[in-house]
Amino acid sequence: MHKLVTGFFICTLSAGMLIGGGFNLYEFGARSSTLGGAVVAQAYDASTIFYNPSGLAFLPGTNFYGGVTLITSTAKYTGAQPTWGGAEHETESQWFSPIGIYLSHQFSGRFSAGIGVTNPFGLGVKWADDFPGDYISRKSQIISYYFSPVFAFKITPELSIGGGPDFVYSSVDLIQGLYPFKGPGSTGPEVGSAELEGGSGVGVGFSASAMYKTERAAIGFLYRHKVTNKYDNGDATFTYDENADPNALAFAKQNITDQKVNTEVTFPNFLSIGAHYLLTPQFGVEVDVMWFRWEVVNELALDFETLPTTVLNLDYENSWQVRVGAHYEATEKLSFRAGYIYDQTPQPLKSMGPLLPDAKRNDFTAGIGYNFGRVQVDAGYMLVNFLERSTVEDGVGKNENNFDGAYDTDANLIFLSLGINLKK
Repeated sequence: MHKLVTGFFICTLSAGMLIGGGFNLYEFGARSSTLGGAVVAQAYDASTIFYNPSGLAFLPGTNFYGGVTLITSTAKYTGAQPTWGGAEHETESQWFSPIGIYLSHQFSGRFSAGIGVTNPFGLGVKWADDFPGDYISRKSQIISYYFSPVFAFKITPELSIGGGPDFVYSSVDLIQGLYPFKGPGSTGPEVGSAELEGGSGVGVGFSASAMYKTERAAIGFLYRHKVTNKYDNGDATFTYDENADPNALAFAKQNITDQKVNTEVTFPNFLSIGAHYLLTPQFGVEVDVMWFRWEVVNELALDFETLPTTVLNLDYENSWQVRVGAHYEATEKLSFRAGYIYDQTPQPLKSMGPLLPDAKRNDFTAGIGYNFGRVQVDAGYMLVNFLERSTVEDGVGKNENNFDGAYDTDANLIFLSLGINLKK
């Protein structure tokens, strides 16, 4: 029975709370996002608080910049033959709305400071009721909040440094079907559902950055440190279907009870380096390279209220992203932007499943901005195309929960932001 109860948490926590690249967000400002996030070498607005805090030193006055990213995605699962019959299933439509809100002020010609609120991890997946993999996941959602006060100091007219602490809180809600007689390749009768809800304590990390900027060229650097969130007294609750198989139902009720569980989750550190160049006074291009240290989530320890501690090995791998952005200033007020992102996945095949069907991605962005003087309005769109990926390799299923098949995912993002220069 220890394995039965912990099996629920192993499936949900390993993919849902630790997150792979599919749950990692970098879109916290419409202007920066429509440039493919390739902005570590430029300070276009107060969202530089997130992308490169040292850029505040090049941003005059008092500035507000805030907005929302509207995200919807669908994932299609095709079951592996012969166990899962080749049947196709899709996730239900959901909308998510992570925010990026910033306020900055230049106190002198050399010193600036600001604060930002973002959700770098904040998505979810929900499958239909007839999904055969609901013993792994029926619904998963995680939200993180990064509160980031930062500073910037201009060492020379061309060179600045910056950074500050990150205070991080996160919450999780995970649901799966409950199958007390589940075995390899089969689930047995379903008797209800299991849900895990919890909120973390506040974890602390930091960012450190630099920017060197001339009239036509610039380079930028950002390092954001890992953050560990501890989940104490998470609630595991079990709901039973009284019309379920009577033997399985009686067995589950006798052996599975609501209880508490403690664990901790580490969000990875990452490094971003980029260069921007103005090919003409109106047309500029930037290329950034990002490295994520996902190996920090190599294992997960689950400390139960009444059961022995279980340690799960995850084996996440470090990953890279390449980001390219281009902008054309058509007039002093009107700007056009576009971008491209290549994104590796850190997730090994054994961890790939309905909680997080992650894969390599190609992202394409486009957007527009209009300046009304002290007011800047930005909008744009991103298509996220995940490469189709199967957990079957050389005819052998790799998924550790014996739920093999292929996943094909697409996501659509809409960006809307408003910037205001409050004081020249």
